[in-house]
Amino acid sequence: MASNDSTSLDTHRDASRFQFLFENVQDAIVEFELHNKDPIVATINDSFCEMFGVNREDVVGESLNDLIVPSKRMTESDRFDQRTAAGKPNYAIVDRRTEHGLKTLLYRGIPYDDGDRGFALYTDLTDEIRQERELAVLNRVLRYNLSEEVDTLLEHSERLVENVSDPGLADSAQKIKRSTLALDRMSDEARDLERVLDANPTLEPTDLNEAVQDALDDVPLVEYADVTVGLGDVPSVLSGGHLDRAIAALVDNAIRYTDAQTPEVRITADTAAETVALTVSDDGPGLPDQERGILTEEVELTPLDHGSGLGLWLVRWIVTAYDGDVSYEERTNGGSDITLELASASRT
Repeated sequence: MASNDSTSLDTHRDASRFQFLFENVQDAIVEFELHNKDPIVATINDSFCEMFGVNREDVVGESLNDLIVPSKRMTESDRFDQRTAAGKPNYAIVDRRTEHGLKTLLYRGIPYDDGDRGFALYTDLTDEIRQERELAVLNRVLRYNLSEEVDTLLEHSERLVENVSDPGLADSAQKIKRSTLALDRMSDEARDLERVLDANPTLEPTDLNEAVQDALDDVPLVEYADVTVGLGDVPSVLSGGHLDRAIAALVDNAIRYTDAQTPEVRITADTAAETVALTVSDDGPGLPDQERGILTEEVELTPLDHGSGLGLWLVRWIVTAYDGDVSYEERTNGGSDITLELASASRT
């Protein structure tokens, strides 16, 4: 008898804990029963009452779909109900009628009792999605305007470079042109970062010589440097389509941050059993601790700790996405080596 009493007490405690969670969670929750494939409200929590502007007593026993699903979304909700009846969970972003009009919600459907019953949870995503859309539009507008202004600056700086005879003014014109090219490059890096972070790359064999050439073709500052490439007979590597962007960022970084009149950049490669190491070498002053930490994953991106540009973040995130590694080394005779270690395609 004591054992039965203990079991009954444990069951009561479990029910009490569940009821406490059900009533106090901020998500809108409804428990329903399927009758002829139609979800009928069994009970709802206070958050559901607030989100959908209903009273508990008025909606119990009513059709959940008739209560909150817009007429144009009935086919979609019928599909969810079929999955519930089959004992399958649902997870989707949906539009539903609420107290404050049509809202975009995160919907999670959890069936139980062999699909005869279930729970539906709703989280309001309207503000987040609207903000994402507004930021996307703002991003496109800013990028377009920036591109227009950069083109204008380049046009005028090149005219000054060609027509100014005073050595001091000519040097200033060259610096304006280089700064404009660097600004244009940073805009491209921001675009590339967005693409990389949004992508789920499929690794495929990539010809390293082609990736390097594509990278050099896309670095405007190359015309100010002496760049040599010596890859030798190197095998293809596994990458997800953005490897040239990482190489371009390293070359651009090597040219931009040096005091040499004509920066020297060397791109070489070494092959191991299952990896290929691509090294970009320069004759500059080396990376500050902040930038070095970006490459070695010792620094996280914050408003205060962002380094001097986006290029090194681009390198780090691209190579990490390819299950590769990045290393940095200062040479004793000056300059630095940044190496991307990538998987050889021949290992698959």
